[in-house]
Amino acid sequence: MPLAGGAVLLAVVGTWETVAASRSVLDPRDYARLRVGQDRTELQEVLPERQSVERPAGAGPEGRGVTCAFYAMTADRFDDRSEDAYRLCLRDGRLVSRDALTP
Repeated sequence: MPLAGGAVLLAVVGTWETVAASRSVLDPRDYARLRVGQDRTELQEVLPERQSVERPAGAGPEGRGVTCAFYAMTADRFDDRSEDAYRLCLRDGRLVSRDALTP
């Protein structure tokens, strides 16, 4: 019985992680359309509803007055890009940098 309960728990957690990750995937075509200098309201039209909870190693701290958002490249945990992310940094409501981070 404990083994079956553990298997069910693993399945539920795995499904939840996949669903949560899928809501933070930024389509590569949408990423390609983003331009430095764009206003936050323009960005909101193409950004996923959630940010990725994962932060790639070496993402580094934001600069003064800069806030960065991270979006997943894929929701598939078995994809080679599963740890890769897009980083979008804004200052005063404008996009100041966009990076594809690949560890």
